[in-house]
Amino acid sequence: MLSFQSIDSPMNTPFNDKQNIITLFSLLLSLFAQMQAISLLGLAIPLSLSDVGSSINTIGQVMALYSVGLIIGTYQGKKTIAQVGHVRAFAGFAAIATVTAIVHSLTNSIVFYGVLRVLSGISAAVMLIVIESWFNTLSINSNRSRLLALHQIVFYVAMGSGQLLINLSPENLSTIFLIAAILSCFALMPITLIRIENPPVVVAKPISITTLIKLAPCGILGAFCAGNAIGAVFNLSPVFIKSITPSMVELSIFMSAVIFSGAILQRSVGKVADKYSREYTLIFLLVLMAMSALVVIFFSTEIPLPLLGVFIGAPMGCLYPISVAMTYAKLTNDKAIASSSWLLLAYASGGFLGPILASYLMLEFGGDMLFIYIAVFNLFLAVCCYFIYKYGMHIRLYNIFKSL
Repeated sequence: MLSFQSIDSPMNTPFNDKQNIITLFSLLLSLFAQMQAISLLGLAIPLSLSDVGSSINTIGQVMALYSVGLIIGTYQGKKTIAQVGHVRAFAGFAAIATVTAIVHSLTNSIVFYGVLRVLSGISAAVMLIVIESWFNTLSINSNRSRLLALHQIVFYVAMGSGQLLINLSPENLSTIFLIAAILSCFALMPITLIRIENPPVVVAKPISITTLIKLAPCGILGAFCAGNAIGAVFNLSPVFIKSITPSMVELSIFMSAVIFSGAILQRSVGKVADKYSREYTLIFLLVLMAMSALVVIFFSTEIPLPLLGVFIGAPMGCLYPISVAMTYAKLTNDKAIASSSWLLLAYASGGFLGPILASYLMLEFGGDMLFIYIAVFNLFLAVCCYFIYKYGMHIRLYNIFKSL
């Protein structure tokens, strides 16, 4: 997700000339192809592992490694970009993404799949950093909201439609991996075939994690919970839904509904949060997410799967944006930019932990434990956020540990 932090650069020119329009179209085209490939792989890999008899716990562990790659790519990506430039960095990691997608079709080795998930996460992080940098270059105060809206539309349409591409070859997932490779390769073409100036590499003023936890503890918890929920639902739902229905069409429509519905409540929730309290809005979303998970458990055979996907996806899609807005509101502009790394680390940590814990529970107690885990975890964090916001419990705990 793009943060669209402002960058003081001579390249921030009004968005009205032909070259800027061509650049924007190329960026959106690359973003669309990249996110479709990521979405398609995210659905095909757990299904492929399930088809060869891998346990749900193994699937969860393999899928969780994507978040490890995201962390590595986020922290090392800017160094690579600074050394070789934006275009070469994007081209190099797009090539890595293409190769990893192809190799999935050549092996069923769990070890290889784990390594490939890490490489996929690294390449995705670097490519998104590059695209975000160029978006920041094109944006100024008069057009930033429109560019952000365009980005969000392309992001959700690409992720949602990427799930549906599984139906091009539902019986042969090797073909699906090749389609994902083609999409990754296509993402490379618009960026490398236009003339585009390298944007500046911005070095933000650092902020310590202890300072950030003191100032915006609920923001960090919200980001962690968003990663936990998204990691568990996106990576393990395909296996859960496959146990309910053998139809690949129904499965892909459910996953698409989860993703598309992430945009439904964004505007309304944003208005409520800005007008009243972001902390209470986050608590409400966590409780709503828990209730939606329980609906999936108890009414999975009575309510159509796409509608269940909407119930889960709508509140889940709002968790991270609200957490980011909440955190930025507590900080100055320079520290807000630096805090994005910690927020992403919290998100990726949740994305790593969620699939592992949920898959273990599913292995021991059955598939329904995926959404029972989501419900219990979200309710627990909702209670934590309430006591932190209402009574400042994080400060009391910090002082206790500091005195030990």
